[in-house]
Amino acid sequence: MRKNIASSNSGIQASVGKFLVNRLIPNHYVDGVGPFVFLDRLYPYTQKPGTAKKPNGDFAHPHRGIATFSYVFSGELEHYDSRGHHDVVAAGGAQWMKAGNGIVHDEQVSAHLQETGGTLHSLQFWINLPAANKKETPAYRGLQPDEVPEVDLPGLAGSLRVLIGEYEGKSSPIEMYSGQFNYHVKLQPGASTTIAIKAGWESAAFVPTREVLINGEAFNNSELISFNDEGTEITLENRGTEVADILLFGGERYEEPIFAEGPFVMNSRQEIAQAYADFFNQKYGEIVY
Repeated sequence: MRKNIASSNSGIQASVGKFLVNRLIPNHYVDGVGPFVFLDRLYPYTQKPGTAKKPNGDFAHPHRGIATFSYVFSGELEHYDSRGHHDVVAAGGAQWMKAGNGIVHDEQVSAHLQETGGTLHSLQFWINLPAANKKETPAYRGLQPDEVPEVDLPGLAGSLRVLIGEYEGKSSPIEMYSGQFNYHVKLQPGASTTIAIKAGWESAAFVPTREVLINGEAFNNSELISFNDEGTEITLENRGTEVADILLFGGERYEEPIFAEGPFVMNSRQEIAQAYADFFNQKYGEIVY
């Protein structure tokens, strides 16, 4: 049975340093989708070629209680954090960082892209951790494009990249602490396909640009679509003449209390206060560039 669409939303615009972002979750209708409690789209940012500048820490910021997941549509994203991790991922790759009990990170246009020029376009999700995992040591994993499992859709309809979770026997190497999924569907012109979602799981779709019909309704241009819990099928149709991108994500409902403030997502107001206190007391460490 098809899942019914509960709401659609185009988010709000915000500035993050020199970048313009589309803030999609939370919104007036959706506080979260399974463990996913935040979604920002970094609009395509044009980097002019020139001399690469080493980061000075102006964009560095802390997190606690979540895992961040940054997926790159185009360009290259460079990561630094206070636990000594440093990596660069290109288009089709992703950066996963478990903030756990506290970390400071900095994501930038890569030094290589600063030299060559190009367009950076990406998404960032926040994945809420269960209470026990919020206390753990931070971790990082750079997922390069060739490490993302990919499934061919029936009838030459396109492909499904398994960013997080599992689909038809193929599993992402990204670590999970609850039932969840994140798929990037690339749908060929004139094609349609139906994706099965586990019964009872919360789910949503994000359409970055080209129009797609989702369960018979048309969406495009940075729209987030949320579904009711009933049903298990999401049908996608591309009536255009170019490949269309759709992100499908969600998972089992997060049952613990949620208190979010700034870059922290915890289970009580006291934990939020402690997260700030530990950050100001420099317990999250310092980035060495």
